[in-house]
Amino acid sequence: MNQLVWYAAYGSNLSRVRFDIYLRGGTPDGATHHYPGCRDPSAPVEDRPDEIDMQLAFGGTSTTWGGGVAFVRPGGVAKARLYLLTREQFADVVAQENWLEPGSVEIDDATMTIGHHMYGVVPHLGSLDGHPIRTITQDSETLLAAPTPAYVAYIAEGLRESHGMAPVEIDAYLHQAPGLR
Repeated sequence: MNQLVWYAAYGSNLSRVRFDIYLRGGTPDGATHHYPGCRDPSAPVEDRPDEIDMQLAFGGTSTTWGGGVAFVRPGGVAKARLYLLTREQFADVVAQENWLEPGSVEIDDATMTIGHHMYGVVPHLGSLDGHPIRTITQDSETLLAAPTPAYVAYIAEGLRESHGMAPVEIDAYLHQAPGLR
């Protein structure tokens, strides 16, 4: 049996439309990179809103989006959308976040680093309903950089969908994040 894992999405993957591209393949609106999709393109078993004990920030330079991208680091609380996936699906999402082929990454039970890739840090954030909670992020020392409007639009869409936030709440939440100010 393929163990289930909660993937804590906090950036553009808060949007179900955006996240589904990792599952089924495609190119997100406003992006330049085509994603192959997971070996198992099935929908998540479940998804729900949550918060993680990490601070949302924007930084690095994304070839896909042309600006900074979301990452989380210690110190704060970030809005998240938890997707319950198989371990294989989560490994394929990690691979695609790093422009690697699905099937090329093995996920273990500890916090791990995938080479020197932008989203190469895969921390363990505890557990929920007997399943581990994992996320994918950049190094906490990543240089801050502003994201593109297309990228932020996916985050705003996801915050509306998963947390029921109004535009003014979304704006306030995002503008407290280092790198977007």
